Amino acid sequence: MRVGCAVLVATIVVVCGLVAGSLWIGSRMLQEPEVPVAAGTTEDGVRGQQKIYAIIRGAGRATGRTRQIVLSEPELNAFLSRHLAEAATIPFGPGAVRLVGDGMIEFKGQVPLRHVLAIANLLPATWLEQPVWLHLWARASLEVGAARGQRRYLRLDIERLALGRQPLPGVLPLLLLNPVILSQLRLRMPETVEAITIETRMVVIRIAS
Repeated sequence: MRVGCAVLVATIVVVCGLVAGSLWIGSRMLQEPEVPVAAGTTEDGVRGQQKIYAIIRGAGRATGRTRQIVLSEPELNAFLSRHLAEAATIPFGPGAVRLVGDGMIEFKGQVPLRHVLAIANLLPATWLEQPVWLHLWARASLEVGAARGQRRYLRLDIERLALGRQPLPGVLPLLLLNPVILSQLRLRMPETVEAITIETRMVVIRIAS
C-alpha cells in the first residue's frame, strides 16, 4: 500500500473514531442518571413545607434556646418537586436530591443545554434546547461571617459532576458550568440557623428559637 493511501485510511479511521466517540458521549449525556432517591408523597411535601416555613418564620426571633428540625429525604424531594422550578433562576424540569450522609448530597435535574454550559453560544442552535441531565455530588457546609449578625449561607462545593451518565473530569465542571448554576450553590439562610448537618436520608437543621 502506498504511503498516501495508508495516511488516508488512517485519517478516515481516526475521524470515524472521533465521530463514534462523540455520538456515544452525546447519547450518555441524554440518559437519566441512576440516583436511588426517596421521592416522597403529597403528605411528605406538606410536612416538608411546614418545616421549611418554620425555619423561615423563626428568623429574627431568637430567644437564646436552640431546637432541631429534621427534614427527611422524602419530605425534601416532595417539596422540591412542587417548588424547584419556581425557586430556581433557570428552568429546571424534574429533579431529586439524595442525602448521602457525612455532609454529602447527590442531585440530578433536567435542564435545557443552553442553561448548563458557559460556552453554549459556541454550540449549534439546534442543540441548545435539548434537555440534558445535570448530575452532581456536593459537600454541604454552613458559611458564617466572622462578625456577629453577618449573613449565613448554605454552601455546596461540587466534588463530582456529570452530564447524564457522562462524568466530567477534574476542574472541567467549574470551567464549563454556567455561572448562574454555580450561583445557585450558595443559598441564603436565616440568621437563626446555627448548624446544618447532612446525614443519611435526612438533614438536621439546628436553629435558635
